[in-house]
Amino acid sequence: MSMRTFITRTEDDVHRYTARSNKSSTSNRGPGMSQYRLIEDVEDLDSSEHGGYSTIWLAHDLQKAQYVAVKVVTADASDCTQEDSLISSLENAPSRPGKGVILPLVDTFWADGPNGKHKCIITPPARMSLFDAKEASTFGLFRPKVAQSIIAQLIQGVGFLHSEHVVYGGDLHLGNILLQFPEAIDRLSPSELYEKFGKPEAEAIVRLDGKPLTNGVPAQVFIPGWFGIRSEDIDFGEERIILSDFGESFNPHISPTFSSKTLPLLQPPEARFSDEPLSFAADIWTLACTIWEIAGYRPLF
Repeated sequence: MSMRTFITRTEDDVHRYTARSNKSSTSNRGPGMSQYRLIEDVEDLDSSEHGGYSTIWLAHDLQKAQYVAVKVVTADASDCTQEDSLISSLENAPSRPGKGVILPLVDTFWADGPNGKHKCIITPPARMSLFDAKEASTFGLFRPKVAQSIIAQLIQGVGFLHSEHVVYGGDLHLGNILLQFPEAIDRLSPSELYEKFGKPEAEAIVRLDGKPLTNGVPAQVFIPGWFGIRSEDIDFGEERIILSDFGESFNPHISPTFSSKTLPLLQPPEARFSDEPLSFAADIWTLACTIWEIAGYRPLF
């Protein structure tokens, strides 16, 4: 859950910033031609439920004086997602190696909006994803010791999930492996946060046919901001990771799953060539592919 763009809401003094949708990272890309002017890297404005699965915001908890990530799930997916329950059960599991890699649950609540009711999942914020760190880099490489540490943490994290009978479920890629902030940002006020990382950039939403915006579509969106650094600039000791996005995770003994929604280049063979349900082996395949990409320059396939 990497934090990206700030929004300031003066009516309730909540300071937020958005991230890419978990399932769709480019806006206005529906099954047909978009009815809105293209704005890169924001919510899918052609989806009446606002985004592919969720949109993530940074919020400032005024009571606890700390920053949190607020994952707002789309209205149509809010009733069926069990992500918060899964994270909570993992948090209550016995302590063993790899547990610290799992993103902890801070709270949950429901929010009413013009498109319906949205489940909001609250977790600690993260600085950036490994994908973003590589994308910002000239060479797309981590320092050797940093890469080795990230790989070791990731292996332990997946091992912990499997010990709790949980299959991560195919989304094990660099975009869902996050780096924590090297220092607590809670010491910064929202205004100091803006000063350090920049203020949000707003873009007005414009229909291509010139008609007024329909109900449920915001008047403006905010371009993702940047809080990270290039992959080669991450020092050893700053590489503590968090595994996020458990929307596709499942217990194969309770909920058999036959398809994988992971990126095509990471899909395990059994998701393509077998009618058998997916299990822990599918995670091992995507884990190996992801390890290759962390250690090297580009994906294995």
